[in-house]
Amino acid sequence: MAEWTTLLKGPLRERALLTVEEIAGALRARQGREGPSLSNGLAGMAFLFAELERGQPHHGHRAQAERLILEAASALEEQPLPPSLHGGFVGIAWSLARLGAMGMTSIDDMEEIDEVLLRLVSRRPWGADYDLVVGLAGLGVYALERLPHPLAVRCLEEIVDRLEERSIQVGPGLSWWTPPEHVPPHQRAGFPEGYFNLGAAHGVSAVVALLALIARAGVAERKARELSAGGARWLLANVLPDSPGARFPACTAPGIPGQPCRSAWCYGDPGVVVCLLVTARALSDLELERTTLEIAREAARRPVDQTEVRDAGLCHGAAGLGHLYNRLYQVSGEPVFKEAATSWFVRTLELERPGEGVGGYFSWQRLSEREEFSWVPDATLLNGATGVALALLAACHPFQPGWDGLLMAAIPS
Repeated sequence: MAEWTTLLKGPLRERALLTVEEIAGALRARQGREGPSLSNGLAGMAFLFAELERGQPHHGHRAQAERLILEAASALEEQPLPPSLHGGFVGIAWSLARLGAMGMTSIDDMEEIDEVLLRLVSRRPWGADYDLVVGLAGLGVYALERLPHPLAVRCLEEIVDRLEERSIQVGPGLSWWTPPEHVPPHQRAGFPEGYFNLGAAHGVSAVVALLALIARAGVAERKARELSAGGARWLLANVLPDSPGARFPACTAPGIPGQPCRSAWCYGDPGVVVCLLVTARALSDLELERTTLEIAREAARRPVDQTEVRDAGLCHGAAGLGHLYNRLYQVSGEPVFKEAATSWFVRTLELERPGEGVGGYFSWQRLSEREEFSWVPDATLLNGATGVALALLAACHPFQPGWDGLLMAAIPS
């Protein structure tokens, strides 16, 4: 499909838009209560009002988007922030560039950030995380947005070199190992020596997609293409043979076989297949696209009671699945993805608790490793109400969303 089409129609669309307005109103009332970051704060919320402006010009949404992103940008000088896409200064800088491309705000001189990033990614060896949320792949998302600036080209060349240095030949392809010091505490008991992480948030699949996009942009093209293709082969080699709808494990390690996983963006088939489809489209790999869509169809048909979905957020909730299947529908035109996306958006609206939480929504999470899971009011993009509203808007309007590159979900047409 060449153009983005409106997924939700009629009364369902009207209900979704009312829910978005409830969330937007709740966010306006939360003045001064959020941090600056993309995934968990003001920069992410700015995208909601920017998308509202696209659908409803001249309703004050632009001014709100500009206020939020400028407030987030002020933190670049006022607060010590980590160099990460989702939670740090790189994500705020990416938001400034992306919103500028959407015509929502003017971009100030960002070369100082580019220079800081170039120094960072030029360090050898790369001892930090390699992933999308907090690591090297997320820095690549920002550098891609800054093309064709010469500093961005140099950053991407260095990122490809660092990813090559961290890659490991495994089976028919290659992968990236997560050492034990980077394994989250709740997973260390099962993987004391580290693991291969397959997920989109913290694992190999987003790296494979990033490298394909870098090759498509013509930067370090041969090396990036070879690394991406090798990573895609490794991912497919780890498909579970007898687990329809849950083919990709969350992680695996020598002597520890992979296990079927929930359905989510962060871990599981929906996030992985979207990353693989980004890869296939960027590399013009028709066979990879065919194989990926076969697995994606299985994921779309997975019974709801097997998905382990409890809340509505983008990361591992109903709206996240709705958005990923909407992305798959928009590029393939296949009814199976349209039906799955619509079904998950219906579920998203059913999870609303009017008058409670943030615009009617809570997130099922624990605030620390020592606490139990509970229902938490959450305004954020990744886990909370902002992300729910963004996914619903993308299903209600006939234009491609401008924000989901942070999920590695912007599939090339």
